[in-house]
Amino acid sequence: MEQNKQKFLDGVVHQFCPQCGRAIVQNRTGRHRKFCSDTCRRLWWNHHPMPEHWKSVRKAVCPVCGKEFLASREYGKLRIYCSHACANCGRSARRPTENKKENINAQNS
Repeated sequence: MEQNKQKFLDGVVHQFCPQCGRAIVQNRTGRHRKFCSDTCRRLWWNHHPMPEHWKSVRKAVCPVCGKEFLASREYGKLRIYCSHACANCGRSARRPTENKKENINAQNS
C-alpha cells in the first residue's frame, strides 16, 4: 500500500510553466526549472520586464504624445519617443523644416 502511494506521489506534477501552463519535468540534480523550455522562458521575460533591475533606466516624457515612459539606452543613444509610431511622427514633423533650410542654403549659393 505504501509503495503504491509513493509511486503515485512521484508521478504527480508539482510545478507548471508560467508561460504556457504545461507540466514541468524537473531534473534529478541541479537547480529546479521554472519554465518548460527556453522559448517559454524568453517569451515570459520579454512580456514581464523588470525595469528596476536595469542600470540605465530613467523616466521620460514623449515630445509627441506627452506620455510618460521608461527610457533606457538603445544602441548607445537615449530614447526620446515612447514608440515607433511617435518616433515616425516626430521625424516627419521635423523633416519639412530641414528641407526648407536646405532650399534656403541652395538659393543663397
